[in-house]
Formats: sequence, structure tokens, C-alpha cells
Amino acid sequence: MYNVILYYVLIITVKTLITSNKGYIYRGMKKLNTDPVKIDIPPVGVSILAEIPAFLSGVEVFSGVSYCQALLMSGQGKEFIVKPESIHVCQWVPIVLGFKSPENDFERSITPHLKPPTAGVYLASIDLFDNPITPDVVIIKTNPYNFSLIFQFLGKEFFIDPAHYNRDATAMSFYHGNPARGVNGLMLKWFNRFLDSMNRFSWWQKFTEFLFTSTTISRIFDKFITRYLANMSMCRNSTVIPLQTGKVNISNFCAGGIAWGKNSASQMTAGFPYHIYRKIAHLLEYPGKNEHAGQTT
Repeated sequence: MYNVILYYVLIITVKTLITSNKGYIYRGMKKLNTDPVKIDIPPVGVSILAEIPAFLSGVEVFSGVSYCQALLMSGQGKEFIVKPESIHVCQWVPIVLGFKSPENDFERSITPHLKPPTAGVYLASIDLFDNPITPDVVIIKTNPYNFSLIFQFLGKEFFIDPAHYNRDATAMSFYHGNPARGVNGLMLKWFNRFLDSMNRFSWWQKFTEFLFTSTTISRIFDKFITRYLANMSMCRNSTVIPLQTGKVNISNFCAGGIAWGKNSASQMTAGFPYHIYRKIAHLLEYPGKNEHAGQTT
């Protein structure tokens, strides 16, 4: 009878640990986890170009709403060069990617950013990259659980320290046991879900494109999202910050990332410096992996 009671106490204790502290399970992942991390969208490589090399002269020049949109299409098998004239709506990207110098208070408030002039940004699914070009950063979009697996596999030393950034620039506090709470947590959850739900309406897409061609509207909205939401999730958080720090950054999606990049509010984005991406490439399983010549993984 004593053994039976002890057995049930043990089962209840294990279940409690599993449900209340998933990190307890993950701590041994470096030794125990050999299963692939399955993601729905191929990772996209990003190369920042000081000049456009001749061997990329035949690559299509992107023309569209935003960098988020270019990344969306690159994850679907396209390859692009994003140039200063490529972005027709988003007011943040030209400064963030170094396509132009800041000219007003709003643009000067956008930090960090690349130092201009950037001639172009080459985007392609990671398996389309080939010598002599390699990515500077690789962007992965997936759910928070998968990023937890990657975080535990690599170790926190490969990720930025969230103490040095505002919450609009990173979601790394979540992986340090300090998720957004209060108004910030509610806004991240419900506002992003609202944007996600509106993506099915073509008129909404046209409305947001029209609205944010205005620098004044963008400036007003920037103050709101900087305080309550993620901001510049794909261009700054997933490209510039990993490039400049040499470390991984995980971010919630910004409004543009959801409205123009068609990303789900239930997922997140992360930028991996290429040398760190190579450490996890073997773990990833995604559509089309290894089907293309010139793969870097």
C-alpha cells in the first residue's frame, strides 16, 4: 500500500513540474533533444550590400509596400534585391536599413539603424544562397515553443540581453521568465489578434497602405506602438540588431509585420547572425529543405 501511495505522489509531482515550469524539462535539452524543430516557412537569408555585385544583376528588384512583404515573398521561394526605391509605404524601413539619412525628428528617433548608404539588401530562402555570397543574418518565423527549443539548445549567451532594450525591440524577456504583463501584455495579445483577423479583407490592406504613406500618421502611430507593442519587428529587430550585436534577437511581430507581412499573431520572428544559424541548421525541418542546389546548411 505504501508503494502505491508513493507511486501516485511521484506521478503527481512530475505532472506539476511539467505544467508549472516547462523550463525544468528544457534544461537537459542540449543532451536529450535530437528531434527536428519543425517550422512552416523556410528561413530567409539577408545580405546587406554596399554595392550590387554583377552576379546579382539578374535578380528581381523588389517593389512593394514594405520589407515585411519582401520577406513574405522570399519565404515562398522568390529572391529579391530590396533597393532604396523599393519601399513605397513603410516609413521606418528606409532609415532602419540605411537607405537614407534621417531628415526629421521622427526619422532621427529610429534607432538602431544601419549607417547609410546601403545599396541594397539581398533576400532569398536560405537554400538559394550560394558562393560567393553568404547571409549576414537568417530570419526564422515560428511559434514561441519552437524558439524555446532553440533558446535552450544554444544557451542564453548567444542571445541579446533584454535589459539593454525596450520591449518594442525584443521579446527576449519572455525567455528569461519575464513576459509582458498588464497593458503591454494585453495590447500585444489583442491588438495583434485584431490585425491578424483583418488580413482577410482586401480593403483593409488598401486602407493601411494609404494611411501609412503619411509621415504624420506614421509618427503618431510610432509613439503608440513603441510604448505598447513590438515595433520594426522584421527590419530592425530581426535584421539590424542581430547584425550589429552578433547575437540572436527574438521579437513579437509589429503591426506592419502582421498587416503587410501576413504573419500570424500567434507566431514570432527572430534574426540569427549566420555563424549562429549554422549551429542550429541541422535541427530545422521546413518545406523544401535540401531541394535546392547551393544550400549553405
